Amino acid sequence: MDAQDSAEVGDEANEARTDGEAVVRGYYEAVDAGEYDKLAALLVPEFVHDRPDRTLSDRETFVSFMREDRPEKDTRHDVTAVYRAVGGDGDRDEDGDVPAEGWVARGRLVGADGRVRFEFADAFSLSADGVTRIETFVREG
Repeated sequence: MDAQDSAEVGDEANEARTDGEAVVRGYYEAVDAGEYDKLAALLVPEFVHDRPDRTLSDRETFVSFMREDRPEKDTRHDVTAVYRAVGGDGDRDEDGDVPAEGWVARGRLVGADGRVRFEFADAFSLSADGVTRIETFVREG
């Protein structure tokens, strides 16, 4: 690999990081702004959200929950960090296929009164078509 090839690989990696991070941050922006069409556009139809209190098993169910049924709608996600999760086996699954790209976001959910409801870590799986899965971990305190 010559210097030009190396630079192109580096550019692609930076672009992938920027795109993945933009999708993750765009997710929180859409939720916080109540932009449910934008939120739906980020998710694949088979999207799954595993939360400590429930699992929401497709895009329409999730968006409906966010729009109508979540306990507190006037909140904001204070995202403190977004990381790309890199697999330990060269980013390939047991079949040798490249799995969905992984990202982790850390932050706090803040209520309208300014009080922190909980701290969270969301593990995102992204494909070329959008967010396929989010698993949420929380720490109250």
